[in-house]
Amino acid sequence: MFSTMSRNICHYFRQNTVFFVGLCIGISLSLIVTPFMEDECFFSIKNPKGSYSEHVSKRRSLSSDSEKDDFEPQINFAGKPKKASKTPQSLLRPRYYSTELGIREKLFVGVLTSKQNIHSRAVAINKTVSDTVNKIMFFIDSPGPQKLNISMPGILGFSDTRKILKPFHAIKYILDNLLDEFDFFYLVNDRTYIKARKLLSIVEKISVSKEVHMGDGRDSNQSPFCSLNAGLLLSHSVMEKIRGGLDWCVKNAFSDSDDDNVGRCILHSSGIPCSQNLFGEKYGSLHLDDDFDIERDLWQFTNSDKFQEAVSIFPVPNARTTYKLHAYFTRVELEANEQEIKRFKELIIEGEKNKLMPSNGSRTQSNIWPVGSQPGSQPNSRFDLLPWDYFTTSSLYPDSDFSSSRLLRGAELADIQYIINTTALYAEEQYQGRLRFRRLVNGYRRFDPSRGMDYILDLTFRNTSSGLEVQKRFEVAKPLGSSEIVPMPYVTENTRVTILLPISANNANWALEFIRAYSQSSSGGTGMGAWARSTYLLLALLYDPLLPGKGHKDDVFGKVKSEALAIAGALRSMQSGSSGGSGIAWVSLKSPSAGVQVPEFAIIDMAVKKVNQDSLMLYTRPNAIFHLDFMNRVRMNTILGWQVFSPIPFAEYHPDIVYTGPDFVTRPAELDVNKSYGHFDNLDTNHLSFYVKDYLIARKMIENSVPIVRADKDLAHGYGKPTEEYPSLYSMFVKASDLHILREALADKNQKNRLDSPLSPSCEPSLPAKTFAECIHHADWALGTRAQLGILLLQYREHKKWKNDFVEAFQFPVRK
Repeated sequence: MFSTMSRNICHYFRQNTVFFVGLCIGISLSLIVTPFMEDECFFSIKNPKGSYSEHVSKRRSLSSDSEKDDFEPQINFAGKPKKASKTPQSLLRPRYYSTELGIREKLFVGVLTSKQNIHSRAVAINKTVSDTVNKIMFFIDSPGPQKLNISMPGILGFSDTRKILKPFHAIKYILDNLLDEFDFFYLVNDRTYIKARKLLSIVEKISVSKEVHMGDGRDSNQSPFCSLNAGLLLSHSVMEKIRGGLDWCVKNAFSDSDDDNVGRCILHSSGIPCSQNLFGEKYGSLHLDDDFDIERDLWQFTNSDKFQEAVSIFPVPNARTTYKLHAYFTRVELEANEQEIKRFKELIIEGEKNKLMPSNGSRTQSNIWPVGSQPGSQPNSRFDLLPWDYFTTSSLYPDSDFSSSRLLRGAELADIQYIINTTALYAEEQYQGRLRFRRLVNGYRRFDPSRGMDYILDLTFRNTSSGLEVQKRFEVAKPLGSSEIVPMPYVTENTRVTILLPISANNANWALEFIRAYSQSSSGGTGMGAWARSTYLLLALLYDPLLPGKGHKDDVFGKVKSEALAIAGALRSMQSGSSGGSGIAWVSLKSPSAGVQVPEFAIIDMAVKKVNQDSLMLYTRPNAIFHLDFMNRVRMNTILGWQVFSPIPFAEYHPDIVYTGPDFVTRPAELDVNKSYGHFDNLDTNHLSFYVKDYLIARKMIENSVPIVRADKDLAHGYGKPTEEYPSLYSMFVKASDLHILREALADKNQKNRLDSPLSPSCEPSLPAKTFAECIHHADWALGTRAQLGILLLQYREHKKWKNDFVEAFQFPVRK
């Protein structure tokens, strides 16, 4: 068997001799040549310029990281600059997100007028157009030394009185100041009536990406360009093109017609001719005869389609005609809206608009409310449930988290009575007199922000036929009206604030801490932030007649004055040459008798004489703690002639109650917004910011009730003493002024912009009876939470019981 296998192997090798010989030779050659190839391998590469360069590749070593791979890319720094040609700049974020995102308002209207027409035609255009468009401005020649005596906003005068250049001055102002704020610009003369709603509807249907040069109404001079009397509508992109060619436009303004000069300018800069029809929209105008009379000729145009579809009508002879045309078109639009509402009502009743029905998951459920009514909000979870309040004909349950009930009064009582009476009358009509209303059994109400006020009423009726009483449940809704944004005047964060700080002998130590904190923040110190920058601290020193006063070596406010003088000097030297710095001053008042508090009316009457009428004043207390950005809140929320600001402070509870007991807590250096340490005191109106001019106007209104204090001696005659009608400064602004009162709970701890009052309110017996009772009620709420007061009461009872048991055990006499 072995010999047979040997023969087979030999036979196999003889047949493949060539293969095995070649394999051996190849392995031998590779073993001999490989070491030489790894040591040095010389080869040449021809570079793109045609020359040859020699590269040497060294043997890689696994033990060394410094050796580089044959195919590892390398950067050639030869001839490259060592520094970047452009220095990277930091990203500056704009103030408003609309600026960064390029969000613009829709329509700007610019009216070319004159000093002669500003009081008549321009006022008429402003009254008929300003409520519809986003912004309107009037461009006139510079009035020079003569004042216009008009309070209408948006008037701009040019010192260049050449009539031929007035349109280009207006265009240049728009390009420099308003180009990035609006999508469309409309230029028109003052002898034109503008149908603002028609113009706005055209603008809203055209894409902002389109190039628009639109107009009509060529005048009698047969100008090839559109007329400014008919109005020119230009898009943002076309206005950008005009910017580059505005110099050419001014140099080539040789015609006496503004239509030719402006039209030639737009055509040269943008290459877009004026058109009456663009993107499916038509711009129409109507040219009136020179002898047009609104009373005589209006009826001739009522059936004219051109009159009804016109965007502008010109020339209007006077402002009275403008008002008449506006009244006519407003009435036409109102009648059209009423017809449209009537048509929709009919469609809803017929069932053709069932998709407008509120649905709660079932067809039957959706038919409970009238078709087309707004459905109530559906809560996403149990935490979004809107609470229901239970009420009777006299009380509401619960009143708040701290009170179980309260009596219904005033408008709230009248509202519930109206709902009950209206529902009862509706039920009697539905049952055709078979039911007679007897009484309210249960009433529930809730406010739904998406719908309005909802009511559920359980009413008892008497059946007139059987005499039995029956009970019916009704669901009633008072829907909200259309919401509206109230325009507010523009304010800035650069207004200087005068902080008025009344100081008595009892809180002199608090005043010292307040002044030191003011000094640190004014000089850029940390902690309190920058709240005192661009402010002025005015101290009102309230002297008691029995204590050492001014000029005495033991002046009760000696430390306060010396501290104020030292800080004021340091601030002056630090802020020399700069504007809007800080400072400290004081005014002294002497109480007429010992223990009598100086009224706050008297404090402010004397303090406002030290500042200008345009000054913004913050009246506060020495125990206030200001945090970062609070002063900006004061500046933004206090508006001259419009609004005063009264922040709701987070007031600390009584320290002896909060930081004692079984859960002993160390009083923190900085008050934390926590329900266990304090509460938002909406009864506290001691912090109030206002403009001095607004104060003087309101103070004059109540001078007969609360006489104005002009000197310390007036206090002895009862001047400035609060009354039942005007117990405080806050009440004066509420009752004797038309200003808005803004109250805000400053609770955002992350922004640190709240106002903290660490002391409980103090009540003086000299206050009016009603005011004194309210002050006591206020002080009671400032003691602590219900749980804390309950623990304190239990501790007192245990202590009293232990004392009685101890006395009885040892038979000690008890002093009564």
